[in-house]
Amino acid sequence: MKNRMQIATIGLSISVVILSFAAGMTGCTRRNAESKTEAALSQVLVNADDIVRVETRRLASGVAFTGELNPIQIVEITARFDGDLDQVLVREGQKVRRDQALAVYHPRDVKDRLQATEAAVLAAQANLRAAENAERRARKLFDAGAAAPSDLEVAEAQRSAAKAALDNAEAVRNRVQEDAERLDVPSPIAGWVSKVHVHGGDRTGVGDRLLTLVKTDTLELSATVPSEALARVQPGTPIRFLLEAYPGEVFEGKVARVNPTTEPGTRQVRIYMRLPNPDGHLVGGLFASGRVIDLMKEEAVSAPVSVLRKEGQEQVVYRVHQGKAERLPVQIGLVDEEAGIAELLGKVTPGDSLLTGVLPGLRDGVRIQILSGGGTEGASSGTRTSSAR
Repeated sequence: MKNRMQIATIGLSISVVILSFAAGMTGCTRRNAESKTEAALSQVLVNADDIVRVETRRLASGVAFTGELNPIQIVEITARFDGDLDQVLVREGQKVRRDQALAVYHPRDVKDRLQATEAAVLAAQANLRAAENAERRARKLFDAGAAAPSDLEVAEAQRSAAKAALDNAEAVRNRVQEDAERLDVPSPIAGWVSKVHVHGGDRTGVGDRLLTLVKTDTLELSATVPSEALARVQPGTPIRFLLEAYPGEVFEGKVARVNPTTEPGTRQVRIYMRLPNPDGHLVGGLFASGRVIDLMKEEAVSAPVSVLRKEGQEQVVYRVHQGKAERLPVQIGLVDEEAGIAELLGKVTPGDSLLTGVLPGLRDGVRIQILSGGGTEGASSGTRTSSAR
């Protein structure tokens, strides 16, 4: 009996020790979990792409526009007379000189018309002589008292009409004679053939379109801007734009003219800019988009607008400083809407690393943990640098 009581006492003691050890282990596990939770709450995990550098760069802002780039001169060549085209001497896309022959007419119709106009001149000359003779006879009869004043007036009017008819016949003959002396169609400008509307063997009438020529050594940008921005857009204001056909290439110039009226049915005002194109690098009809630059700053402390955060009435940014997030109130200066870059006025300095994007738990003093690559301020790897266009 005594032995059994000793054994029971020993077992009870062992159980108490085991329970005490288990309780201690449970408390330790709970404390470790709480410590990990507190650690997780005291830091923000960010990717390297969530950090951008503050830079000093040239910023520009202005009025956005869209427009089209067209040749400075477009010439429609029309038929001078009725006739059959013998042949067209040029093709679309061909460069032509001033006064170069573009097409040639068959001479038959022109020669026939020339003969007809010469006959009309001879007939008009004969009519004039007859009218002059009739006027002289009427004047003699009037002087002799054998004719009424009205008879003399009629004779004078007929002579005047005959003289006008002769003048008209000679003008027509001269014009046809010029056509007969030059049966080709000359180019009035040095440029390029944009469109050929006819072919050899076609019959044309006076005024029919034959060819379209363009002059592209200078192009003109025609674009529209809101009328509300008219005070910011004046002749001489700088322009910067892009062309879809040449991605990444920036073109610059100045406003040459501003239309004095708005576009019908809109509140848009058309502006114009000339762009030299001596090498023919650009072609007409290209779509352009850009800005009229009304404000520019050569050295602006700036960063992408994505670093800006609205907290209450303040605009703030968060700088990575000594491994922690530092809250800095800032003011916004010049904004380049096209590039998405803003000038930051405040304690921000070039080279600072700012946090961007949506970062849950971000607050002043929280520790920043970068997940991949890079580092905090001063590190070059893993930090994205954004630049204005």
